[in-house]
Amino acid sequence: MKSSISDKYKNKIIEYVIPISLSIVIATILMLPEFVKHVGIFGNDTIFQLSRFYDASKQIQNHNFSYFQMNYGMGQTGRIINAIYGPFFAYLMGCLLFFAGSWFRYEIILTYVLFIIGGVGFYHLSRKVKVSRAIACITTTLFLTSGYIFYWIYSNNGNCLGSVFIPYVIIQAINLINNYKKSFNWVLLGFTVAIVAQVHMLSTVMSILLLIPCFIYGLVLSSNKKKMWIDVIKAGLLCILLTANVWGAFIVVYGSNKISSPLDFSPVLTTLNLTTPSNVTMWMSITEGVLLLFCIQLIYVLFNFKSSKINTFLTIEGFVFLVLSSNLFPWKFVQDHFYVIASYFQFPNRLTAIAYPLIFVAVGITLTRLTTNHGKEIGRLASILVLIITLFNIKGDLNQASKSVAISEQNVDQVTKLRMPDLDVFIGSNPPGNPDYFALQRKMNSWKVEKFVATHLNYRKGFSKEVISGGRLKVSWNSKENIKTSLPIVMYHQSQLELNGREIAPKLNTIGMPIVKSKQGQNTAILSFKTPTWFTILLYISILGWVMMLIYGVFKLVKIAKK
Repeated sequence: MKSSISDKYKNKIIEYVIPISLSIVIATILMLPEFVKHVGIFGNDTIFQLSRFYDASKQIQNHNFSYFQMNYGMGQTGRIINAIYGPFFAYLMGCLLFFAGSWFRYEIILTYVLFIIGGVGFYHLSRKVKVSRAIACITTTLFLTSGYIFYWIYSNNGNCLGSVFIPYVIIQAINLINNYKKSFNWVLLGFTVAIVAQVHMLSTVMSILLLIPCFIYGLVLSSNKKKMWIDVIKAGLLCILLTANVWGAFIVVYGSNKISSPLDFSPVLTTLNLTTPSNVTMWMSITEGVLLLFCIQLIYVLFNFKSSKINTFLTIEGFVFLVLSSNLFPWKFVQDHFYVIASYFQFPNRLTAIAYPLIFVAVGITLTRLTTNHGKEIGRLASILVLIITLFNIKGDLNQASKSVAISEQNVDQVTKLRMPDLDVFIGSNPPGNPDYFALQRKMNSWKVEKFVATHLNYRKGFSKEVISGGRLKVSWNSKENIKTSLPIVMYHQSQLELNGREIAPKLNTIGMPIVKSKQGQNTAILSFKTPTWFTILLYISILGWVMMLIYGVFKLVKIAKK
């Protein structure tokens, strides 16, 4: 009896040791160029992501919190970012920043963390659908070296943060499909989607799009449709409770402000190119090997669609999202008739964050079934072919990482600042210029907003800034005469400004910068944000919900341990 219990615990430990070890090895290989040259890669979104994590870290470090107004990061302009962009995740990343010592180390540590989360999730997803350990390792490697997972190293793109949690969403999707066998755990479903919402909002939308077909299919198969509906509603209510701070912040910000959109890109120009294979499976490109693997998987399912419901369903859903992400879909028509997609959805290739893991796990099922139904030799041969494709993936990624390091190391000043133990130096000299989430006073194209930020808001000289108690930002400057002055901060409907000891309602320019009347000599302005009481209540409800989930998790672990 003791031996069987011991074996059970050994197996559970092995099921975590394998994916964690594999994820660390893959991440290390892909970051080798950074280790060798000791150069941090700074992509298109590096400054934006690091600046918002820095703000959260400084709030924690100084015990001076401001949930909406950013006083430390984002050029100390009082912008709103974290409140509506992965709020709790930002604070977790702020905690992680304490242990880093430099931005270069922080990038390395964060990459390992993301790869481990993604690797463990995909490996467990594979094991859930009865894929063997060896094949699960191969497909997990495919997942980690494809799409938005590897793209994090190259760009620090926000979509990458949400992508590492998609395997966990697919696990819940499979539970929905298998509801006719065993009722799904509605707590885990609500909890999983809530985690994604606290990391990246657009990934939450994509997760829901992924789950809807699985719920419908599971409902068709279920013999107790009423219970399934009730459980899904309960999961939805739990998710709403755990994300009260997220949707509450959206109501606060968007309800009374005309908020600027992210940069608008033509969907036609940012699709996944399925007609011209590349040497890397990332962003808008895909390798010939991965594309061939997808085609073989589709052909196999078409000829064996009755052999496995899960394999067939995951493959079909994966290919639907793959086509939607690609140049095979008529994005020109969508762009011409639904322009808002260009501003908010931006890149159709985002959908590969759903398509790739769905198809990769289906490939794992196929390889396992080939071994079971057609003998070990056939299964082994097929697995070797997929392994070869995986190795080519790693080679392509490594070459891309080397190119990125070569480009980054040319900027000696930035490389030096990323290595410095003083985190303020890099952040202070790199205020983000992105146009997201400004309170516009009139309608304005996002590219014009970006230009306006660069010319009017960032790098303003003659002003000193200091964060004071109560999450307020103090701006000081000296004026030679009584003139109108545009301050290098931004305001929202809920913002309050005190000028030289008196509260004022200043005129705002296009992006919400206050224009005030300076007096001759020293001037001081204090910016604060009046948080609605009802939102504070929602914030505490959300925090309490996560504390209860933590207690619930500990209780479940203790119960499992006793068994």
